[in-house]
Amino acid sequence: MKERDSIIFDLDGTLWNSSETVSKAFNDSIKQIGFDINITAQKVRDFSGMKMDDIFAQYFSFIPNEKLQEFEKIYAKKESDYLKKLGGELFPNVKETLEKLNENYRLFIVSNCMKGYIENFLEFFSFNSFFEDIECYGNAGLPKDVNIKLIVERNKLQNPVYVGDTIWDKEASDKAGVDFIYASYGFGTIENYESKIDSFEDLLKF
Repeated sequence: MKERDSIIFDLDGTLWNSSETVSKAFNDSIKQIGFDINITAQKVRDFSGMKMDDIFAQYFSFIPNEKLQEFEKIYAKKESDYLKKLGGELFPNVKETLEKLNENYRLFIVSNCMKGYIENFLEFFSFNSFFEDIECYGNAGLPKDVNIKLIVERNKLQNPVYVGDTIWDKEASDKAGVDFIYASYGFGTIENYESKIDSFEDLLKF
């Protein structure tokens, strides 16, 4: 077996939890267009990992079509502004573990988030030096498996692994032909997996 040369990370539920901040951005955006419906942080965690278009369609169907584009624009700005100011919460020992992993592996992030979301995460924690490249759904509207392949191809990765916490992460890894590690401490539940970590620092055991 070829030696592992790189690790590609999901973001929400794997590296951090920004659900409180994202919930606030959603709720303030909803109020701004005239509705009084509350999106809890738990609900944000429940749909974490879905593509933004699917989230809007499934969980925000109460917004009339004529107001949906306005809502998406308002939300995109509030999410970015709030993340820059409030950030989110790292899972335990993420920084220390990334420092050690960075000594032996090339590190990357692929997420189904909006454009600018990963950048806000990196800037909030000053993590830019850890990661060589990032990709997300918001950049070109491509699904996660395609974005994983893009990272692999443009960085000429030989034997990467993808670390994520939801079934959507595993399905994307499988489609991309990349090994998968299930982060069981995250937001999702996966029944069938080959490799699992119960805490972020468990990656140091691989």
